[in-house]
Amino acid sequence: MLAFYTRSFIRPVLIGLLLSFNITLFSQNIRKQQRLDSLKLQFQKDSGRIYRFQKFRFRVALDRRNSWIKNQRATKQIPVSINGFQLGAVLFEKHSVGFGLYNIAAESKRPVKINDQLNTIRYEELFMNYFTGYYEYVLLNKRFFEIDIPIELGLGRYVYNLKDETQTKLLWHEQGPIKLSSAGLQVIFKPLKWIGLVGMGGYRFVRFNEKTNLNFNNFYYSYGVWVDIRQIHRDLRFYGFKRPKYRKKVKAILASEP
Repeated sequence: MLAFYTRSFIRPVLIGLLLSFNITLFSQNIRKQQRLDSLKLQFQKDSGRIYRFQKFRFRVALDRRNSWIKNQRATKQIPVSINGFQLGAVLFEKHSVGFGLYNIAAESKRPVKINDQLNTIRYEELFMNYFTGYYEYVLLNKRFFEIDIPIELGLGRYVYNLKDETQTKLLWHEQGPIKLSSAGLQVIFKPLKWIGLVGMGGYRFVRFNEKTNLNFNNFYYSYGVWVDIRQIHRDLRFYGFKRPKYRKKVKAILASEP
């Protein structure tokens, strides 16, 4: 009889303890899942903020243009290179506005040997710098390529010297203001999100003073490496800090006692 009562008492106690343990374990698992869900939601919000659409951001660019000038006395066009620096802003990821500073490259300032219409050897020098205001419209922006339309208006000054064969006698000298305008097409190839190749071509119209022997109206082109500093900063924040920190917290929650 005593054994019967003992078994009758122990069985419900064991069942109660087991149920209590399962309920506690289930409750702890729910709290753990809630912590994971909350952490995931915060991670998604932080990631969205890192890669968010921006109405305004600064833009900095180095520019190198290649073109040609034509001296009315020369028998061929002379190639020139122009270095530039642009500072501006991107609005709504579609419009870029700002200003640029440009100067004839050092190698294009050196005297260039030419033959005039009488087959006489001459040397010419050109110095030029100018300031532009620019506007650039993003015509198409896809994952692996982008097409933009740049437009510029500018003012500057130039100095032109024409020397004899020995480069000791100055045959012609002129200087003065210039007004310029240009429009073109820029294509960016982006094999990676933050680095690629860029090529640009267009036409530049330059107005010198009325007595000049120069004709700088011509096509221009440029090419180089395209780097998106903003995307690099975004990826560093996400892949270098935010995601590793999130994974570390997830591991800590999963490894915690149930």
